[in-house]
Amino acid sequence: MPTLPSKPRNSVPSARLRDSASFPIGSDSEDQARLITEGDAADLLTLSIKTLRNWRLSGYGPPHLKVGRLVRYRQSDLKAWLASCQRTSTSDRGDDHA
Repeated sequence: MPTLPSKPRNSVPSARLRDSASFPIGSDSEDQARLITEGDAADLLTLSIKTLRNWRLSGYGPPHLKVGRLVRYRQSDLKAWLASCQRTSTSDRGDDHA
């Protein structure tokens, strides 16, 4: 029986990519970011994945990255977006609403 060619392997195992704590983006050390999945982002924001997907579709919500077909979030972007949602009263519409 002929053998099928084996699937090419990535040079870096996917588990190592997922488990990497941070990597530099650009030259500034402040641009350190950890990319997380949409499931992890939803957990951090205590939202459903479906809500995040609907927000991305409508242009609302935290900034996200598209890596091929994958959606990823930077933890720093999630924190900044949450800070922008802070209000002092129920009538406070924030700076982003006119």
